[in-house]
Amino acid sequence: MFRNVLKILTCVVVLGVAPSAWADRLSLYIDADFSISRRAAEAIDLGVHTALAEVGYQVSGVQLDVIRKDHRANSKRTLANLRAFRKDPQAIAIVGGSLSPPYLTNKQYINENGILLLLPWSAAGPITRADAGDENWIFRLSVDDTKAGPFLVSRAVNNAQCRRTALLLIDTGWGRANSSTMQEAFNDAGQDAAPVFMFSAGLGTASARSVAASMATTRPDCVIMLASADTGALLVNALHEVLPDVKIISHWGILAGEFEKQVSPAVRMGMHMEVLQTCGLEVQQRGGAVLARALDGASQRGTQFDSLSDVPSSTGFVHGYDLTKLFLAALEQAVNTVEWGDAPIAARRDMVRLALENLPGPIEGILKSYERPFRAYSMTNPDAHEALGMPDLCMVAFSQASGLVLANSVQRDR
Repeated sequence: MFRNVLKILTCVVVLGVAPSAWADRLSLYIDADFSISRRAAEAIDLGVHTALAEVGYQVSGVQLDVIRKDHRANSKRTLANLRAFRKDPQAIAIVGGSLSPPYLTNKQYINENGILLLLPWSAAGPITRADAGDENWIFRLSVDDTKAGPFLVSRAVNNAQCRRTALLLIDTGWGRANSSTMQEAFNDAGQDAAPVFMFSAGLGTASARSVAASMATTRPDCVIMLASADTGALLVNALHEVLPDVKIISHWGILAGEFEKQVSPAVRMGMHMEVLQTCGLEVQQRGGAVLARALDGASQRGTQFDSLSDVPSSTGFVHGYDLTKLFLAALEQAVNTVEWGDAPIAARRDMVRLALENLPGPIEGILKSYERPFRAYSMTNPDAHEALGMPDLCMVAFSQASGLVLANSVQRDR
């Protein structure tokens, strides 16, 4: 037995790694759809790795590994990934993907089991609002639909001067929650309730045409749409056949895939399409030093990115990067406490959670400089775990070359 121990210690010395270093290696999981919505997942992954690479994948002597988990748009697979995370003695936090249902469905499990979840894309409002009496372990740096719904309605009513707006929403918890929020916004704006058309996530070409035909009977001049890239493309192409002049104001779900390859520039431009984003392109237009550094770092991973428009599903990259920067600041704060020491992983996760709620500022990200982005959650402070708000929302449009540009900078033939 002594010889075996001696061999282990000898290997440790040869490798230059102290035995205590094993306890200082932690894992950051990424639970995302790397199959169907692969582009969005890869963008998030790129943002996470770019931020980690800037600090050499370590914080105060703690080495960080990234473990990718593909949930394939299936909430049950996310639950399996959450269970694996919970049992992993080195797993410190998990970064979510682009879809909301996996985290809406598993929210209670996440909060009851102390799973530190960081969301750089999923937008459904209820995800970050814990049930009464529950701790809140979910933090978001992304669009929050409690703000996005009113923002899209305001865009339709005040910017696009829409008189008859219809809602075209995917029939999931995400779509239904937005229906309620947007109808309230129409009421607040003194507008009549908008007609609502729901569609299945498994929508096909024939069903898309049927939905479009039904919408045409209400003669809308604008449509606010919540859809994935594939279903959104089917619906926009079908709408163009029966309502070629209708204006499309879309949530950002269509940017998680290759929507721009499925809908021609003539259709996109003819329907004056605008898509919700956070304001990364506005930052680029102003000249953001952090963005320039992040693009340079991302380019070192194999693909040259000269601008944010070159990054597929660029919002995932921006949010993944910024949220990882906040996580790293919280981890550093937690590691440098007396309590960290030999604390079990559950206690360490809680230390990072509490650190996220008490981050000293400023922390420089791509979108902005973050000053106390999160606070302790309570039912009277429902936005406590939201790093972004209404001022961080922008609209973008597709250029003739299929890139994204700020909506107000697009030149269109009227």
